[in-house]
Amino acid sequence: MAPRSIASLTLSFGLVSIPIKVYSVTESGSSVSFNLMHKDCGTRLKQQYICPTHQKVVERSDMVKGYEFEKEKYVIFEPSELEALEANASHTIDIVSFMPNDAIDPVFFDKPYYLGLDQRGAKPYSLLPTRQVVAQNPQASYPT
Repeated sequence: MAPRSIASLTLSFGLVSIPIKVYSVTESGSSVSFNLMHKDCGTRLKQQYICPTHQKVVERSDMVKGYEFEKEKYVIFEPSELEALEANASHTIDIVSFMPNDAIDPVFFDKPYYLGLDQRGAKPYSLLPTRQVVAQNPQASYPT
């Protein structure tokens, strides 16, 4: 199974912008997933959200998103607030400098990703250093 990108972004350094796709390194495309079925009739089961306080099923129209900032303490976000966050997202990775690979403590690495070339990015991609250059001078980019 071909890897599936998790995002489409623009990689930018200087005056050059390259359309890219982002792939998770740890995601396995070969995993098998199962559905839960009713043993007696073979029908796929539905998932329901139940409020433990009121002991009743909650409809999607009555759900909101919240962020747990402390155990059992939440900040509730309105849909307009979440849309505003998305509207301010740049969808751009700006490379501000290159530095030796060992200059950044691995404790600051959260999760590794592969960056792949988008269909429209072949020409500007050729401006990036080649693998041979990177192998001779191992450096990491410092994106923002």
